[in-house]
Amino acid sequence: MDTVGPARVASIGGKWYVLVVVDDFSRFSWVFFMEFKDEAFGFVRDLVPRLRNESHKAMRAIRGLEHQFSSPYTPPQNGVVERKNRTLVEMARTMLDEHRTPRRFWAEAVNTARYIANRIFLRAFLGKTSYELRFGKQPAVKHLRAFGCRCFVLKKAGHLDKFESRCLDGIFLGYASNSRAFRVWILEAKQVVETCEVFFDETMPRTTPPLSFRVIMKKALPFLRMRKMWLMMFDDEGGPPPTLPPHSPDKQAQAQAGPAEDVGEVTSEIVPSRQVQRDHPPHRMIGDIHRRVTHSSVNSLAFFSHSHTLLLLSPGMCHMHYPILTG
Repeated sequence: MDTVGPARVASIGGKWYVLVVVDDFSRFSWVFFMEFKDEAFGFVRDLVPRLRNESHKAMRAIRGLEHQFSSPYTPPQNGVVERKNRTLVEMARTMLDEHRTPRRFWAEAVNTARYIANRIFLRAFLGKTSYELRFGKQPAVKHLRAFGCRCFVLKKAGHLDKFESRCLDGIFLGYASNSRAFRVWILEAKQVVETCEVFFDETMPRTTPPLSFRVIMKKALPFLRMRKMWLMMFDDEGGPPPTLPPHSPDKQAQAQAGPAEDVGEVTSEIVPSRQVQRDHPPHRMIGDIHRRVTHSSVNSLAFFSHSHTLLLLSPGMCHMHYPILTG
């Protein structure tokens, strides 16, 4: 036997410590929750006669009554019960995190972990569960449910209205110790009830919380800045470049021709084209066009947010394939 605690959060019953008792042969375990450590002797005093009456055998020895020292952070040196403590705590932590159950239900999670471990874990070299070694029969597992899942308890109060709800919303917290019932936390009454008339909703929980608008904008802000930088590099006026037909007439000829001859046609002001031409003037190019292009001379970066691709541009590459406007 060994104690675990104190916990950083009190349980719904105001408990801080856990007393774990393990049978050395079958590995069957019991857990008791305490507010203070000095309550452990009372639980052991009540457990010993009960085990003697159930098994009709005398208890040979009890380990853990005297203070035993071990190396820090080395549970294997302290025997089987230390390993059982770690197993129960890890199972309880996983069950609380699965459906995001509040931490104040840690005692219910530990008790449920002990209930499941006695029925599913096999004893080494024997190939039987702890429940089967202790009681001589295989345990039933059809009634097991996901800890912390949403459930609905049948409402049995009298004088209900015809259109009043017949169920109460709750959270599944484990199994009763002395009866074939489930323990459910009623959200409306804020109390634990034991009942067998329960309907469970064991759908997969939401592993990630929904993102708020502020979080989405914070994540998208770097990409928006990169897009603005890309538009400023290739568009002086900030607008999208217009699309023209492949063989468009000369701009100066259109400007000298004047307005359209059709009276009903709506015309707009003719603006110079913002498309990059092949015969771009050399005096408006960045860098020396006669300089030899090498890998070591690459010193300009351009970020394109649409394709999330990083391109390396050198002065010689600008006039050959991708001219850049300076004005």
